[in-house]
Amino acid sequence: MAQLAASSTAAAEIAGPPLDAAALRAARNAAPGPELRLDFELRQGSAPWIPIAVALGTDYVDVVEGGRETLYDFRLRRRFMIDRAKRTFTNLSLYGDVAFRRFELGKRAMLGAMYHDAAHGDELPLSLKRFWVESDVGMVGEEPERAAVAEEMLTDGALEFRFDDQEVALYAPAKQAVPLEFRSSFLHFLRLRLPLHPEIIAAIARDGRLPQRMVLVDIAGEERHTEGLVLARSQRAFADFPLPAGFEPRPLEGLAGDDEAVGLRALLSTMLDAVRGRRGKGPRPLADYRRAIDEAFRRQQGFAAALTIAEMTLQYGSAASDCAVGPRDVPCHGADELGRLLASDPRATRLYEAQTRPLKDAQEAAQLWEGLRADDMANGYVIDAFLADRLSASGHRREAMGAFAKALAGNAYLGAVYKLLGDHYLRASRTDLAWICYDIGRALPSRPKDDALTEVDELEAGLAAQYPGFF
Repeated sequence: MAQLAASSTAAAEIAGPPLDAAALRAARNAAPGPELRLDFELRQGSAPWIPIAVALGTDYVDVVEGGRETLYDFRLRRRFMIDRAKRTFTNLSLYGDVAFRRFELGKRAMLGAMYHDAAHGDELPLSLKRFWVESDVGMVGEEPERAAVAEEMLTDGALEFRFDDQEVALYAPAKQAVPLEFRSSFLHFLRLRLPLHPEIIAAIARDGRLPQRMVLVDIAGEERHTEGLVLARSQRAFADFPLPAGFEPRPLEGLAGDDEAVGLRALLSTMLDAVRGRRGKGPRPLADYRRAIDEAFRRQQGFAAALTIAEMTLQYGSAASDCAVGPRDVPCHGADELGRLLASDPRATRLYEAQTRPLKDAQEAAQLWEGLRADDMANGYVIDAFLADRLSASGHRREAMGAFAKALAGNAYLGAVYKLLGDHYLRASRTDLAWICYDIGRALPSRPKDDALTEVDELEAGLAAQYPGFF
């Protein structure tokens, strides 16, 4: 079984929704340490100014604004939404946040290209101009030429930034330099909270000083809006990590009116119970799957064997069908033997076709799976797992969630179902919900080494390599 065993190190690195505050603090070895506290006044026209309190740790940024507290943890790569009155918090993935920015960058670049072609070269709307898109998401696109951002030092020492001959930002530095131990966190704050173009952030980083005053220009539709950020106070402190040990996790707190979140909330208790091994008798062992396949083989029950193979693969990955790995004390039938059995059973043949046939039409794929009836099978929920993905791809989101619920009710330890459920949310650009599913799936007990969620591991590694400034 060694070849199929999960990496305990990889599992420990995912400080996801199943962990409470005490476990998260232990995972990051939380202890009191140095902080740089910055109190800003956000000024927007004639409206009363809004206080923004920022605490910079060496590997975190805590922002309190408008009664909301957001803690960015760069050691665990998480974003925590903290409610101190209720003593609760929501635990989200920074990877999901960065993925959203990346998807938004690509989507708006595509829309800009389409608009340009359709408008025969007319000027793009502000919301699709490269500079404003890159300022909004904090990332530079893949085009070879950079957005032309002009930088000029004014007589008072302030840095003025212009685009299209108009001021887009002004940075008046204080005398105090950003202490070396907080520089990375300070730049994280700029990227994550303010609509600043990456080239402007790079210029601020080169200057190295705290801002005494900043002027920012943002857009909403075709309207430009100017806001000011004034540093009222800065002071060093020695403080504990901002997430207290006694706070309770609430994975989807505050999203009662969000239909997508409501759908996931209905499945959360099942998913989290599975992480704790409390669903049924726990994860089904690979040996048990192989015994069931052997029993179906001896009885010449091709469809039963095919369903069990599909379920085994959803839990343990494609390597589970390799007789060279896994337990040696139970029978294991090779591909040739099983292929002959499955070919003799019409339903098994249709199941194999549904799994392997490349269907470009998602609606046709969903209909193919809907035609596979398995009401007479104890593990007919396996069909629901695949059907849910096809329904989601064809735009039937509510029906897809019903099928996902049936699949998880049948077996909540199938890691591939968590991957498919996360992909369902990606199709709606809900990377926050997608990563909740991915993180819970990767926290399942006895997670195999190379399962469907390995794709998420690889995606995260790519995001961290391509956008290190967000991590």
